[in-house]
Amino acid sequence: MRRIRAVTAVMAVVGVVVLAGCSASGNDSNSAGDSAAAPRQSSGEAAGNAKPQAPAAGKSDSSGGGGKDEPTITRAIIKSGSLAVEGEDVSALRQKAVATISGLGGQVAAEDTMSDPDGRINRSNLVLKVPTKSFETAIQRLSDLGKRLQIHQESTDVTEQVVDVASRIESQRASLDRTRALMTKANTIGEIVSVESELTRRESDLESLLAKQKNLALQTDLATLTLTLTEKGKPPVQTVEEPDKGFVAGLKGGWHAFTAVFSAIATAVGALLPFLVLLAIVLVPLWLFRNKLRRQPAPAPLPPPAPNSGQ
Repeated sequence: MRRIRAVTAVMAVVGVVVLAGCSASGNDSNSAGDSAAAPRQSSGEAAGNAKPQAPAAGKSDSSGGGGKDEPTITRAIIKSGSLAVEGEDVSALRQKAVATISGLGGQVAAEDTMSDPDGRINRSNLVLKVPTKSFETAIQRLSDLGKRLQIHQESTDVTEQVVDVASRIESQRASLDRTRALMTKANTIGEIVSVESELTRRESDLESLLAKQKNLALQTDLATLTLTLTEKGKPPVQTVEEPDKGFVAGLKGGWHAFTAVFSAIATAVGALLPFLVLLAIVLVPLWLFRNKLRRQPAPAPLPPPAPNSGQ
């Protein structure tokens, strides 16, 4: 009886211990789950409460595919124009125009000035080169010199040409570097000659591209303005060429006569040439056949009959 009670008491103690352990592990797991859920909930709340930020100005949105900003391209513009101004004193207008252009950093590229019989300048044509950024300013200042009669402006966009030439120059330089590298690896005379020829050709192409790039740069940096200065109320003097006299006149007249006669003869020969060809086709075979007949030998005469000896 005592043994049964002792076993029962031991089993009761073991049961209490096991139940206590299970309850402790359950509490620990629940506390761990609660602690893990709390950060998730806090982060979700934070994500829900956060506001989207706008991308900074001047920068592209990387979330749209990771694209980069396109490079800014400076437009290349060729400007040109013409301007006609009328005034009392063309010589003074010319000096003021040259001073105005020099003050803007430009220059006179060409000039054609005419005078009246008294030697007074009554017309002046100036081809001016002006920095493109000062083109409109130059037109305004030159128009203020007198009465503006005519104005014309024109702009040509050559940005694509400038970009294309720059790209081709870069590619050509890279090609030259590769060709020079091949030169160091050439062993035979044939290989050296072939590589040198190709190198010379590519260097020539590069120089041509550089010259084109320089020309485009000059045209875009300097605008061309044609300025015409005329005297007020007086038309420009029309220069009349005097007729030639003496030996020069005779030489010109003889030359004109010679060219006229030669042209007439050439025209006649050209008109007769088809008929001459036709006659040659018909007459040449006849002439050859006639010569062949003349060359044939004449038939030999028959010998006389022999005399009769019985008589």
